[in-house]
Amino acid sequence: MRFLKPLITGDHAEMAKACSQWFRDELGLKIVEYNLGNTFTGSIDILATDATSLFLITVSSTQVEEALLRSLSGLWWFSVNKTFLARVFSKNELDLTLPPQIMILAPNFPPEAKAIMSRALTVPVRLFRFMAFGSEANPELFIEEVGAPPASPQSAQTEDFSALRRRLGIEKAGVSDEEIRDFRSSVAR
Repeated sequence: MRFLKPLITGDHAEMAKACSQWFRDELGLKIVEYNLGNTFTGSIDILATDATSLFLITVSSTQVEEALLRSLSGLWWFSVNKTFLARVFSKNELDLTLPPQIMILAPNFPPEAKAIMSRALTVPVRLFRFMAFGSEANPELFIEEVGAPPASPQSAQTEDFSALRRRLGIEKAGVSDEEIRDFRSSVAR
Protein backbone atom coordinates (compact mmCIF):
# COMPACT_ATOMS: atom_id res chain seq x y z
CA MET A 1 0.00 0.00 0.00
CA ARG A 2 1.25 3.46 -0.84
CA PHE A 3 0.25 6.52 1.19
CA LEU A 4 0.04 9.78 -0.69
CA LYS A 5 0.33 13.13 1.03
CA PRO A 6 -1.73 16.01 -0.36
CA LEU A 7 0.31 18.50 -2.35
CA ILE A 8 -0.09 22.15 -1.46
CA THR A 9 1.50 24.03 -4.31
CA GLY A 10 2.39 27.68 -4.29
CA ASP A 11 2.58 27.89 -8.08
CA HIS A 12 -0.98 28.22 -9.36
CA ALA A 13 0.08 28.47 -13.03
CA GLU A 14 2.00 25.17 -12.84
CA MET A 15 -0.97 23.42 -11.22
CA ALA A 16 -3.25 24.69 -14.00
CA LYS A 17 -0.84 23.32 -16.62
CA ALA A 18 -0.74 19.95 -14.84
CA CYS A 19 -4.56 19.83 -14.80
CA SER A 20 -4.69 20.79 -18.48
CA GLN A 21 -2.89 17.54 -19.35
CA TRP A 22 -5.84 15.65 -17.87
CA PHE A 23 -8.32 17.65 -19.96
CA ARG A 24 -6.25 16.99 -23.08
CA ASP A 25 -5.76 13.27 -22.40
CA GLU A 26 -9.11 12.33 -20.84
CA LEU A 27 -11.59 14.67 -22.56
CA GLY A 28 -9.71 15.28 -25.81
CA LEU A 29 -9.74 19.06 -25.43
CA LYS A 30 -7.36 21.31 -27.33
CA ILE A 31 -5.65 23.71 -24.92
CA VAL A 32 -5.51 27.17 -26.53
CA GLU A 33 -4.01 29.40 -23.81
CA TYR A 34 -3.24 29.70 -20.11
CA ASN A 35 -3.81 32.57 -17.69
CA LEU A 36 -5.83 35.03 -19.77
CA GLY A 37 -6.99 38.29 -18.20
CA ASN A 38 -6.09 39.50 -14.71
CA THR A 39 -7.36 39.38 -11.13
CA PHE A 40 -9.05 42.78 -11.38
CA THR A 41 -11.17 42.34 -14.52
CA GLY A 42 -11.44 38.54 -14.61
CA SER A 43 -9.16 35.72 -15.56
CA ILE A 44 -9.30 32.31 -17.17
CA ASP A 45 -6.79 29.71 -15.98
CA ILE A 46 -7.16 27.49 -19.06
CA LEU A 47 -8.90 28.30 -22.34
CA ALA A 48 -9.68 25.10 -24.23
CA THR A 49 -11.89 24.00 -27.10
CA ASP A 50 -13.24 21.05 -29.02
CA ALA A 51 -15.51 20.86 -32.06
CA THR A 52 -18.62 21.90 -30.09
CA SER A 53 -17.68 24.36 -27.31
CA LEU A 54 -15.20 26.77 -25.78
CA PHE A 55 -14.18 25.85 -22.24
CA LEU A 56 -13.29 28.47 -19.65
CA ILE A 57 -11.52 26.43 -16.97
CA THR A 58 -10.84 27.65 -13.43
CA VAL A 59 -8.49 25.72 -11.15
CA SER A 60 -8.86 26.46 -7.45
CA SER A 61 -7.13 24.84 -4.52
CA THR A 62 -9.31 26.76 -2.06
CA GLN A 63 -13.04 27.05 -1.42
CA VAL A 64 -15.68 26.65 -4.09
CA GLU A 65 -17.02 30.17 -3.50
CA GLU A 66 -13.71 31.66 -4.63
CA ALA A 67 -13.63 29.32 -7.64
CA LEU A 68 -17.17 30.29 -8.65
CA LEU A 69 -16.43 34.01 -8.40
CA ARG A 70 -13.25 33.58 -10.46
CA SER A 71 -15.17 31.53 -13.06
CA LEU A 72 -17.93 34.11 -13.42
CA SER A 73 -15.47 37.00 -13.66
CA GLY A 74 -13.54 34.96 -16.25
CA LEU A 75 -16.74 34.50 -18.26
CA TRP A 76 -17.37 38.23 -18.07
CA TRP A 77 -13.78 38.97 -19.20
CA PHE A 78 -14.18 36.51 -22.08
CA SER A 79 -17.43 38.06 -23.33
CA VAL A 80 -16.06 41.63 -23.11
CA ASN A 81 -12.80 40.72 -24.86
CA LYS A 82 -14.03 38.60 -27.79
CA THR A 83 -12.88 41.24 -30.32
CA PHE A 84 -9.41 41.22 -28.77
CA LEU A 85 -9.31 37.40 -28.81
CA ALA A 86 -10.38 37.37 -32.49
CA ARG A 87 -7.33 39.50 -33.31
CA VAL A 88 -4.94 37.35 -31.26
CA PHE A 89 -6.11 33.87 -32.31
CA SER A 90 -6.94 32.59 -35.78
CA LYS A 91 -10.31 30.89 -36.32
CA ASN A 92 -8.44 27.57 -36.60
CA GLU A 93 -7.01 28.09 -33.10
CA LEU A 94 -10.14 29.48 -31.48
CA ASP A 95 -13.61 29.52 -33.03
CA LEU A 96 -15.37 32.28 -31.10
CA THR A 97 -18.75 31.34 -32.60
CA LEU A 98 -18.82 28.19 -30.41
CA PRO A 99 -20.82 28.42 -27.16
CA PRO A 100 -18.82 28.84 -23.95
CA GLN A 101 -18.92 26.44 -21.02
CA ILE A 102 -17.52 26.94 -17.55
CA MET A 103 -15.46 24.18 -15.94
CA ILE A 104 -14.44 24.49 -12.30
CA LEU A 105 -11.83 22.33 -10.58
CA ALA A 106 -11.82 22.49 -6.80
CA PRO A 107 -11.03 20.10 -3.96
CA ASN A 108 -14.64 19.86 -2.85
CA PHE A 109 -18.17 20.98 -3.69
CA PRO A 110 -21.34 21.09 -1.60
CA PRO A 111 -23.77 18.36 -2.70
CA GLU A 112 -26.26 20.85 -4.19
CA ALA A 113 -23.68 22.92 -6.11
CA LYS A 114 -24.27 21.34 -9.54
CA ALA A 115 -28.06 21.65 -9.34
CA ILE A 116 -27.91 25.27 -8.17
CA MET A 117 -25.46 26.31 -10.87
CA SER A 118 -27.36 24.60 -13.66
CA ARG A 119 -30.57 26.38 -12.61
CA ALA A 120 -29.02 29.78 -11.87
CA LEU A 121 -26.64 30.20 -14.81
CA THR A 122 -27.38 30.39 -18.52
CA VAL A 123 -23.94 29.01 -19.43
CA PRO A 124 -23.41 25.27 -18.87
CA VAL A 125 -21.19 24.50 -15.88
CA ARG A 126 -19.24 21.32 -15.25
CA LEU A 127 -17.66 20.68 -11.87
CA PHE A 128 -14.54 18.59 -11.28
CA ARG A 129 -13.19 17.49 -7.91
CA PHE A 130 -9.42 17.31 -7.88
CA MET A 131 -6.64 16.47 -5.47
CA ALA A 132 -2.92 16.77 -6.03
CA PHE A 133 -0.36 14.44 -4.46
CA GLY A 134 3.39 13.97 -4.66
CA SER A 135 5.76 16.85 -5.29
CA GLU A 136 5.60 20.07 -7.32
CA ALA A 137 8.22 18.65 -9.68
CA ASN A 138 6.18 15.47 -10.23
CA PRO A 139 2.54 16.00 -9.19
CA GLU A 140 0.03 13.19 -9.33
CA LEU A 141 -3.54 14.30 -9.88
CA PHE A 142 -6.85 12.72 -9.13
CA ILE A 143 -9.68 14.38 -11.08
CA GLU A 144 -13.31 13.28 -11.30
CA GLU A 145 -16.39 15.00 -12.65
CA VAL A 146 -19.09 15.80 -10.11
CA GLY A 147 -22.38 14.41 -11.39
CA ALA A 148 -22.98 13.16 -14.88
CA PRO A 149 -21.72 15.16 -17.84
CA PRO A 150 -24.41 17.10 -19.69
CA ALA A 151 -26.56 14.95 -21.93
CA SER A 152 -25.68 15.24 -25.57
CA PRO A 153 -28.47 16.68 -27.72
CA GLN A 154 -28.54 13.45 -29.71
CA SER A 155 -29.20 11.21 -26.68
CA ALA A 156 -31.80 13.65 -25.31
CA GLN A 157 -33.71 13.47 -28.60
CA THR A 158 -33.74 9.66 -28.70
CA GLU A 159 -34.91 9.26 -25.09
CA ASP A 160 -38.66 8.66 -24.80
CA PHE A 161 -39.75 10.40 -21.60
CA SER A 162 -43.44 9.77 -22.30
CA ALA A 163 -42.83 6.02 -22.27
CA LEU A 164 -40.82 6.37 -19.05
CA ARG A 165 -43.68 8.33 -17.42
CA ARG A 166 -46.17 5.59 -18.45
CA ARG A 167 -43.87 2.82 -17.20
CA LEU A 168 -43.49 4.57 -13.82
CA GLY A 169 -47.17 5.58 -13.65
CA ILE A 170 -46.40 9.28 -13.19
CA GLU A 171 -48.21 10.77 -16.20
CA LYS A 172 -50.50 12.89 -13.99
CA ALA A 173 -47.64 14.24 -11.85
CA GLY A 174 -46.74 16.84 -14.47
CA VAL A 175 -43.00 16.12 -14.30
CA SER A 176 -41.17 17.80 -17.19
CA ASP A 177 -38.43 16.22 -19.32
CA GLU A 178 -35.93 18.65 -17.76
CA GLU A 179 -36.94 17.58 -14.23
CA ILE A 180 -36.44 13.92 -15.19
CA ARG A 181 -32.97 14.76 -16.60
CA ASP A 182 -32.09 16.69 -13.41
CA PHE A 183 -33.26 13.81 -11.23
CA ARG A 184 -31.21 11.27 -13.22
CA SER A 185 -28.17 13.54 -13.03
CA SER A 186 -28.43 13.89 -9.24
CA VAL A 187 -28.95 10.15 -8.77
CA ALA A 188 -25.88 9.39 -10.94
CA ARG A 189 -23.58 11.06 -8.38
